[in-house]
Amino acid sequence: MARRAVYCVLPAAFCLLRLAATPDLMAQITSGPPSNLRLSGATSTTSAGSPEDRVVDDVSAARQAIRAQPDSAASHLSLGVALKAAGEQESALKAFQKALDCDPRLGEAWFEKGLLEADRQKWSRAAGDFRRAVEVSPNHVDARLELGEMFLRLGDFKQAADELNTVLRLDLQDAGAHYGLGLVRLQQGDLPAAEADFRQAISLKANFVAAQEGLGETLLRQHRWSTAAAAFEQALAGDSSSLEATNGLATALARLGQRARAAEEFQKARELSRRDLIFHRAQGENNRGLELWHAGDLAGAAAAFRAAIAADGVYAEPHNNLGGVLWQMKDRNGALAEFQAAIRCRSDFAEAHNNWGSALVYAGDIDHAIEQFRTALAERPGFPSAHFNLAMALSNKRDATGAEAEFHRTLLFDPQMAAAHIELGLLLASKAGGLSPDARYELSEGLRLDARLRSLVPAKFLEGLR
Repeated sequence: MARRAVYCVLPAAFCLLRLAATPDLMAQITSGPPSNLRLSGATSTTSAGSPEDRVVDDVSAARQAIRAQPDSAASHLSLGVALKAAGEQESALKAFQKALDCDPRLGEAWFEKGLLEADRQKWSRAAGDFRRAVEVSPNHVDARLELGEMFLRLGDFKQAADELNTVLRLDLQDAGAHYGLGLVRLQQGDLPAAEADFRQAISLKANFVAAQEGLGETLLRQHRWSTAAAAFEQALAGDSSSLEATNGLATALARLGQRARAAEEFQKARELSRRDLIFHRAQGENNRGLELWHAGDLAGAAAAFRAAIAADGVYAEPHNNLGGVLWQMKDRNGALAEFQAAIRCRSDFAEAHNNWGSALVYAGDIDHAIEQFRTALAERPGFPSAHFNLAMALSNKRDATGAEAEFHRTLLFDPQMAAAHIELGLLLASKAGGLSPDARYELSEGLRLDARLRSLVPAKFLEGLR
């Protein structure tokens, strides 16, 4: 059964994505904790290159378990962990919340939810989640360590010290806890204790740049210029672009009378500071553009994104965002150029690859569009819009088997995407030569989720759905 393509009829079928970011956070600059503060090795982001098949298997297994036991907190937790590994943080957050709705005493769910909130820089929310985690699991070392970090970020040094000392009672070899306590002692002016904690952290964790920086700062305050310089040099061996270490080394060298080297390091520090300022200025313009875009001011948003690009030409996000705005303004060539520029700036930018692929579909270059969608999915295996766009492109190429598989993957990661249910239902009906039970289910589910899509369903199928 031949039917028309729907790329321009369904908004979801041509998915140009804005940068998924909270505008009021990205340009945030604080004078509190170190910029590279991180006590734990736990993270809420997916590891690069997660094999797509494994991610699909994990999400599929979790959803099957939920279908068997809808109120199983453990299954919802497993789903959240699998979605997080796929790079789908919003969906993972919902899964963790559902797990907690089923069982509020599931400490691991509170911990995982806290990691996601911390990744979004929602420090107070994250602290609340980590606090709940340790209430139900008092010996959860990672949760206590994360809670200590949140207290540091919020400026509550007493509670931070309490949590970090508890971590060390549970695990004396925790480098992150020693580092965090070093920061507390440094803030309190207890320099010998701070030095001891930083040195202990360094002895427990190789190449601990932040702890080396903390040690260097502590030694500077003690006027121990030579040992401070050595600590900063060690930090720079691990991170040559550290502004804190570069500035600290310059200060120590100046105190040692090594004027030429000090001047060289101060110049490096000024350049690093200038770059940092440029980047934050660009972030601010990008965030302003997002706010204007959300408010419907396309011209204002475009101007803000261009200002961000002018400030920092290698910052990928405003290129991608400008491309989205230009697309809405019907400047197709300009949009395509910006998506390409975003990828030149950041080759692993899944959203930009998806957007570029969508623009190529509109231009009729299906083969190269498919390449872009596959690249997006290699970077972000659980990306529902890229799965959907790939399915539509494969359908356009008459690859029904590949398209069906991608529609199923779309719905695996986003069961609420009405357009995917409709398109899968139409494909199944085409394959069966009529309204099969599976096709009937998908079409009915799609219309239940969004009745506005009725215009995409042939009248003979609508009759059969009644």
